[in-house]
Amino acid sequence: MGRSIGESEAEPGAESDAQLSIEPSAEPAGAQSSIEPDAGSRMRLNAEPSAELNVDPSLSSAQVRKVSEGEPSKPKHRCKRLLIVCGILVVVAVVILIGLAIVGGKHFSSSSNYRPNSPEDIMVRYLHDKYGKDFVLTGKIRRTPFGSSALWEHYYESDAHPVDDPRLRFKVKLDGDNKEHKFEKSDTYIEEGQILAEEDRLRPHVERIFGKNTEIGVKYKLCDRGEDSMKGSHDLPKAMDICKQETADMTKEEILDSSLYNDSGLSHDYSVYIYALDGQSIKTDGDKAKIIERLKKMVKYLPDGRSDSMWLCYFIKQYKGSGWSSELKVSVDDLRQMTDSFSNDLLKPIVTDDGGTDPYPIRKGWDK
Repeated sequence: MGRSIGESEAEPGAESDAQLSIEPSAEPAGAQSSIEPDAGSRMRLNAEPSAELNVDPSLSSAQVRKVSEGEPSKPKHRCKRLLIVCGILVVVAVVILIGLAIVGGKHFSSSSNYRPNSPEDIMVRYLHDKYGKDFVLTGKIRRTPFGSSALWEHYYESDAHPVDDPRLRFKVKLDGDNKEHKFEKSDTYIEEGQILAEEDRLRPHVERIFGKNTEIGVKYKLCDRGEDSMKGSHDLPKAMDICKQETADMTKEEILDSSLYNDSGLSHDYSVYIYALDGQSIKTDGDKAKIIERLKKMVKYLPDGRSDSMWLCYFIKQYKGSGWSSELKVSVDDLRQMTDSFSNDLLKPIVTDDGGTDPYPIRKGWDK
């Protein structure tokens, strides 16, 4: 116990003496200030100046700092990366140019195998450029304009239809020298599209009135002048109303003369052709009365036009077994005045016109 007490009494003194004797001698005051500045000064004097003085003058300030801090720059690696990027861009540019050259060398509308710059090729490209879709030519190229019996050197005409709508058949024409930029080009795409739309509108009514086995066709020749023309309206009923107003002060004969003999552009002719397979008999007055009754029912579905210039044409195949066909053609005005029959004198023969355009039923093949 006494020894332990003695040891405990001696330890504090010894520890303090040790601290006093060791710490000052191991790390005397001012040692850090006398050693570190000298070492640091020598390092900076010996290292930094030599590093900065040996730096490539073409390097940027950031690269100089990296060199001074001991980080080596890599200009060669950066040059390689730049060359790789430039090479990739050049390859991409070449591929794009080749693609454009290939696409530019093709005619979008001449996906068929027409000879480049042939009349057929010019036709389909003209239609594609005008309407923004692809078209197909059908049948043979015609070299004779309507009303002429002689071939024209630089005249070409063909039937065509859109690739996505074979029902819409129309005519396309080239007239002029055999060079594309000199051809006068025209087509009936809009007009035939309006006719097809009108036939589709009337067909449900025709089938309901005359029977399912009934053919229908529409033809018209309306005002062709400024905003009052069919070219200025894509709606056939609307165009009919416009022409009705334009010709309100003209007689039917004056309209016909204007249409045939001058360039006034005033016309008003609308015809509906009907071929009812289930209504071909006209042997009795009862048969004729049935036809008149059905035609009168059709009138209320016609567009609003001049009733003296709108016609219903009822086709009768091989009248009286004679081998030729006939047609009952009546205006809306005349039809309203008819009662329960009609005279055979109103039936007009339908025969091929060798010197001109065949009647509509023959062009449609209804007589076959």
